[in-house]
Parts: sequence; structure tokens; C-alpha cells
Amino acid sequence: MGLASKAVSLLAFGAFGWYLTRIALVALQLFYPTLHVPVLKPHVPLPPGTTFHTMAWQEPFRYEAAMYVSTMESFLPQSELFFNSSERIWHIGPESLSQRRARFDSRLSIALPESVRAENGTALYAFLFVQRAGLMNPHPDLTDEFVAYARAALTSVRPRLVERKHALLGESSEEVEDREQNNALLEAGPWVPHGKTRLSWEIVLEDHRFPEWSFPLDLAPFIRVSKYRGRKERPYIPLLWENPIAARAKHWTPLTNRTQISQDTPLDAKNIDVDVSLSGVILGWFRLCNYAHQGLSELSSPRALIRHSESDVDNLREMVYEVNPTMLAITIVAMTFHMLFEFLAYKEDVSFWSGKSESNLQGISRSSMLMKFASSWISFFYLYDRRKDTNIVVLLGACAGALVEAWKLTKVLSLRDFLPFARTKAIATVDSKKKSADAVLRDQVQREVDQQTAWYMVRVCIPAMIAYAAFSLVFLRHESYVSWFLHVSLASVYTLEFIQMWPQLLINHKLKTVDMLPLTAFLYRFLLTFIDDLYALVVPMPLIERIGTLRDDVVFVVLCYQWYKFPRRKAVAEKQKSD
Repeated sequence: MGLASKAVSLLAFGAFGWYLTRIALVALQLFYPTLHVPVLKPHVPLPPGTTFHTMAWQEPFRYEAAMYVSTMESFLPQSELFFNSSERIWHIGPESLSQRRARFDSRLSIALPESVRAENGTALYAFLFVQRAGLMNPHPDLTDEFVAYARAALTSVRPRLVERKHALLGESSEEVEDREQNNALLEAGPWVPHGKTRLSWEIVLEDHRFPEWSFPLDLAPFIRVSKYRGRKERPYIPLLWENPIAARAKHWTPLTNRTQISQDTPLDAKNIDVDVSLSGVILGWFRLCNYAHQGLSELSSPRALIRHSESDVDNLREMVYEVNPTMLAITIVAMTFHMLFEFLAYKEDVSFWSGKSESNLQGISRSSMLMKFASSWISFFYLYDRRKDTNIVVLLGACAGALVEAWKLTKVLSLRDFLPFARTKAIATVDSKKKSADAVLRDQVQREVDQQTAWYMVRVCIPAMIAYAAFSLVFLRHESYVSWFLHVSLASVYTLEFIQMWPQLLINHKLKTVDMLPLTAFLYRFLLTFIDDLYALVVPMPLIERIGTLRDDVVFVVLCYQWYKFPRRKAVAEKQKSD
């Protein structure tokens, strides 16, 4: 078993190293497509006289931008009709090209055209034009072949989001109105027209050199090359787009209060309040968001092997977009370490407990094991009930932990522990056998601690659970009585989690040893708790789960202190024997 365990650990570390290497190579490829690294990313030989594509805008260069709103899907080929029928609602500039990471923000109120409101239409678009300063009077000069432009849809037919939670004992009309205005914890309702409340335009102002017609494939749909004649070089226009992962479900607002719509019923909304931004970004961020958008689209596609909910996809969009690239890289590495240490902790736990039997379970608290089993399964059921708001990695980890705790409980308890006659007979049989003084001491301490735990559970835990359950039922909102029960159960477990670990910590203190615990597994979990702190700040999960990670820090710090303070009995015995 020891050799197999070491082999599995080596395989896990090998897979971990390979995965990190692949992440580093992908990051180099995304952020530095023309960089050449010996062996890892070798140089591709180019034929003599190869020309390169460089960015069309070169310093000194000043640019300005303008955004138009129109019901037309394109400004070509009838550009004059487009500008006459559209409305310019935002203007930037002139700005210097030297500020390649500049950011401009504004909050705009866009009036819905009467044609859109009257026909319940969804054909409303935003167009952004960016070109050399001085060429936008009164409209962008489309004869300028260095002009950059992009389009984004402002309206779409989507399911209305309605709040899943409500007061189980009834609510007043004011509470109903407040609930309808609250955008948290929503589920899909009837399909109605929606307006987008966030537009995140991004432009890449970095100057990269690409061999002639050798652009990365993922950039092909966005690259525009100048057709200027008389020049051997063909510069490319700066990349400009509306970042598709910036707008999530909460950034779409219904344009009507009705649950059923028709062409005869106009929209209720007269305008859309939109947060608009234009940001200069690096090429790696542009490509990363493009790959993320394609991958997330596949996850929610009907063709996906395991189809993810819109909420799951939204959570992943938030993970990628709402943090800067450096923090995102740290998060990805932390998630990799999290998976490695969690796997190794489970592996060491299983390896330790697989060698346990009734004859060598002295010093292990049964009450602590029972509470750990209950809390792990309550936590899993709670996360499953909130699966629309929980990352799939967190949910799978909770499921694996619950299964391991159930298996460990079968090693500690058996059916006769719950049958009075069988338990009495088993105790008499064990007592008839000769026990060492150390085993007798461990059994005595274990029984005393378990009795103290039962005393605290009856006099502290149960009244606290009843009080919080009543408070939650009266003052908080829940989806159903099942959700209320799971919330109360998990909150009670987390609030009194110290009682769960207290029996084992107290046994360790009285026996002055930690030999009865799987210390290697606890070492991995000790490292895992600090990774979880960072993980909990980035990965979407319920607030109560985030609080639980801080609780684990305290418990494992105390356990590590005991590990440092108390010597291992096996080592002491061997030393005394050698003396």
C-alpha cells in the first residue's frame, strides 16, 4: 500500500508539473505570439525578404472616437443614410497614441427610437468609430482606410430574471416591490425584450510585427489590413471590439413589465441607462477574452457533452473579466494547487483509514467523526440546492469530501454501535481481552471527551439552532422550506464548527500526542486552507462557504501547533528502546 501510495503521489506531482508547463506555454503564446523560446517555442524560419505587418497608427498620432446608435445593422454601403438616421451619443478625444492603456468611462441614457418601442423590436445597435483626430467633423470619414470600427447589439430577447427567494411566511406589498427591484439570486422567467446596461469597448494599441499573412488564427476575424496602394508593407488596423464576456445576465434589463408581448403592445421603457467604457488593452488580454468567450459559448451550447447553466457560465465570465490579468494568472495557479492538494489530502486520508480496524482506533473521537460526516453532507446538499450560484469545481469538491467522510465513518462505527444488546456484548468481549495501559488511557480519554461534547451539543447547539431557525424563517427569504432547512442546518454547523473539531483537539491535548491522526493528509489540508482563502475571494460561492474557509484557518493553526508541540510517540519509544 505504501509503494502504491507513493506512486500515485509521484503521478499527481508529475501531472501538476505538466499542467503548469502547458499553462505557461499557452500564456506565452497568447501574450507574445511572435516570441521565440528555444526548445519550448522554437523560431520558425522565414524566407528571405519576408515583409511584416505592423500597426497602421504610429507616433506621433492623435485619435478620437465617436459612438452612434442606430436601428440599421450596418453602416455599409449606405453610409450617408446611416449617419442621417443615427444619433451620436458619445465622443472622446483627441487623445495621444502614447497613452496605450488609457481608459474612458461614461454613463449614458440612450433613448429608444419610437420604431423600436412601437413594434417591440430588438434591432438597436451601437457603433464605435476610432480614427485620426480631425476627421470626424461632422461624421467619421469612412474613406480613411485607417479607421477602426466595431458594432454591439443593445437589445435582445432574453428570459426575464425573477428572484427565486421569498418570505415563506408571507410578505407585504412593499417587500414584494423591493424583491422585484432586487437583482440577486434570480432564475429564468418569460422571454421579453431586454436592453444592455454595460458596453465595454476595447482597443489594442500595441505595435506587434506579424510575418506577411501569418496572423494567429484566433485574430483572423478581427484583423483588417490596409489596402493602401504604392506601399510594399501592409499595416493592420488596431483591433477593436466590444468584449463579449463583460456583459453578464445582470447587465440586461427588461424593457417591458408585461409577461406576454406582441407587436401591438409598445415597450414600457423609453430609454436605457448604459455604462460605456473604452479601454486600451494588451494583445494577450484580447486573445484570452476571445478564447474564453468561445469556450464558454460551447459550455452553454446544446452540443456540449456536459451542458452548464447560464449561471455557471456567468460565474466563469466574472472570474475572467472582473480581475486583472496578473490576478487571474495567480488565481489559475492557485486553483491548480488547490486541485493537487485536495487530491493528495483525500488520497492520504483514504490510505490512512484503509489500514485502520477496531483494534487500533483508540484516541479517535467518534463524536467528531459523526459531526464531520453530518456537516460535509449538509454542506454538499446546501451547495447542490444553490448550484446555480456555485462554481462546479466547488460542488464536485464538496461531493468528493462527503463520500470520503461517509467511507471513513464505516471504519469507525458499525451496526452494533447502534444496537444496545450487541454493543453490550461487544464491550464485554473487548474488556475480556488484555489491553495495554496506553490503550486503556486512550479509551478513557475518548469516552470523557465524547461525553463532554454530547453535553455541549444538548445545552448549546440545539437551543442556538432553534433560535436561528426561527429568526431565518421570519426575517430572511428562501426559495422553499427545503432551502430554509438546508440553510439553517449549514449555518448551525458552521457557527458551531469549533465544537466539531474540539473533541479531537482536546484528546490530542490530554494524551500529548497526535499519532492517531493522518498527519500527512492534515499537512496537505493545512496548505489547502490558505489557498482556499484566495480561492474564496475569486471563485463564486455562497457567503457562508467563504466564512467557513476562515474558520478552517483557525482550526488548522491549532492542530499544527499541537503537531509541533507534542512529540511522536513512535519516535520517543524507538529512542527509549535504543537507549
